[in-house]
Amino acid sequence: MNIPRTCKLLAGAVIALTVAFGVTFVSPAFPAKAESLTAKEAGKLRMGLEAIDKGNIRKARATTKILTSSLARKILTWGRLRQPDPNASFTEISAFMTANPDWPDQKKLQRRAEEAITDKTPAVAVLTWFRERQPLSGDGKARFGEALLASGLTQEGQAAIRDAWIKGNFTKNRERAFYKRHRRLLSGADHRQRLDRLQWEGKYWPVRRMLWKVPPDYRALGVARQFLRYRRGNVDTAIAKVSDALINDPGLIYERLRWRRRKGKYASARKILDNPPDDLVRPNFWWKERFLVARHTLREGRITDAYRITKEHGLEGHGDWVSGYAEAEWLAGWIALRFLEDAAVAKGHFENMYNAVKYPVSRARGAYWTARAREALDDHDGAETWYRLAARHPTTYYGQLALARTHPGASLELLAQPETDDKERQAFKALELVLAVEALGDAKAGDWLRPFILRLDTMAGTPDRRLLTSALARANGRPDLAVLIAKRIARDNGTFSGAAFPELDPPPLRIRGAGPRVEEPLILAVIRQESAFNIKAKSHANAYGLMQLMPRTALKVAKSLRLPYSRRRLVTDAVYNLTLGQAYLAGLLKKYKGSYVLALAAYNAGPSRVSRWLRRNGDLRKKDVDSIDWVERIPIGETRNYVQRVLENLQVYRRRLGKEGAALRLESDLHQ
Repeated sequence: MNIPRTCKLLAGAVIALTVAFGVTFVSPAFPAKAESLTAKEAGKLRMGLEAIDKGNIRKARATTKILTSSLARKILTWGRLRQPDPNASFTEISAFMTANPDWPDQKKLQRRAEEAITDKTPAVAVLTWFRERQPLSGDGKARFGEALLASGLTQEGQAAIRDAWIKGNFTKNRERAFYKRHRRLLSGADHRQRLDRLQWEGKYWPVRRMLWKVPPDYRALGVARQFLRYRRGNVDTAIAKVSDALINDPGLIYERLRWRRRKGKYASARKILDNPPDDLVRPNFWWKERFLVARHTLREGRITDAYRITKEHGLEGHGDWVSGYAEAEWLAGWIALRFLEDAAVAKGHFENMYNAVKYPVSRARGAYWTARAREALDDHDGAETWYRLAARHPTTYYGQLALARTHPGASLELLAQPETDDKERQAFKALELVLAVEALGDAKAGDWLRPFILRLDTMAGTPDRRLLTSALARANGRPDLAVLIAKRIARDNGTFSGAAFPELDPPPLRIRGAGPRVEEPLILAVIRQESAFNIKAKSHANAYGLMQLMPRTALKVAKSLRLPYSRRRLVTDAVYNLTLGQAYLAGLLKKYKGSYVLALAAYNAGPSRVSRWLRRNGDLRKKDVDSIDWVERIPIGETRNYVQRVLENLQVYRRRLGKEGAALRLESDLHQ
């Protein structure tokens, strides 16, 4: 069942494309194919790819031989070499990588190449290979060390072997073989470092095997950490067996903290955080626990404790720690401003956060709250400046809130998408990876497109090339990838792209009891966040289709609408998914008396959780409850982010689908 929709021309030299189920994309026109695979050749390619998906590598090899298109053969060879295959040699894989350095999944190919190195592979070939790249896998690190030893580079080889043991991951059999071959080169310190690293990473079986390679005192330490991590019984007994010399091991203290937090023992968890080890070893791991304890402490009303726990995060605003640092500084600032009423202290935290981040969502958040802090200090000029900084990102939640402060009643100004230069289009069209994407499209192998599209985006270099990559994904049946690339363009360049906001016609609900029809911009906003318009989307939580419906929810809604329930149709029939999803959302809006925040939170986390949050944080529909703070107090980070992202999407879709000059309504959406 298709939803008819007439293609329409929009401003800015962009086109609208109607897909079978009514999705309409706005993005640069993609050049028509000059040539494509014949139907017979496309069928063979599809057959080979399906064989790879099923693990039938022998059939994939045979299919490669009957393909006449060199590009189709290369695609199938690439797909086969990415899979574990004992018959794929190091020479074959490395030769493919050398000849095709721009093809996607180079790291995965390298791992397969490293696995394929054998004792018969010449040491000179291995060293030549690793001269241009660092080993990625435990096997690669081991083979590199062995090649160095075989070449007479004893000192370097021994160091590489120890590095492979400490940092590398192996299968059980490969680990046994490595240890048997190189045990004389490995020290007790090497074993201890490997065990420690495996325990931080939660590698259960490798840890079990390592416990017997360390002295009894370190074995007792390792056992105690395991008991705590996996919440086994008799943890006190296990901890009591740890020697005094090791009782303050950072890994053990971390696991004790984590155990206490997971058991709900927040008071004792706070005691650990009040006196953490000097060397945290993995500061990002500690921050996750500190964050959860701080949030819970705030819910308990222990505001000063929550602030102190957050403030003492120990992270730095650069490198791999930026994300945690930004969240820590923001949370400390929010607690200081909204609970301790210390705007001067809050301002410093918010500015730290702003200076550490670079993406629009985070920049807008930091700038908006800095403005709020300055406003509380009666620094109105400073507040205006920071609100304007936040408003530079008008497609973000906090950018829109800032815009409402600086320009009450204003509408979003979404610039028309400029037309891509024809010469640029033709140059892009000629790229081998573009031809590969089109060949996969011909073969109806959309599930194989993602690595090619992402690789093209990485290689693009210019916004125009990236927009063409988005259009290519859309033209070959992957609207979700088109949206993903357009989102990344906005994130990296701060520019609006219509390709990031597809359109469709949701089916009208005329069934009694389904509730009022949900406004179309809200449905689009939800779909953009849930599935990015991928009808086949399936989440790790087993939510299905465009509106990511859980089977139990879909069954319940289908019964209420007197429709037959079909899990298969959730990912094959867009109208069916939209009908059930729209009805469910309409029911939530009815339940929460029109509150978008509550309905969206329930859509993501479930109504029972929302009921709990209403009891704990108050009813945001009442005037004495600050809805912005209410959203920030949602304890589940995924749901907090979900509500903000959908609401910001909603403002953009209203502007795109509504009349020119339609006023921004985010503040009223938050309070209704």
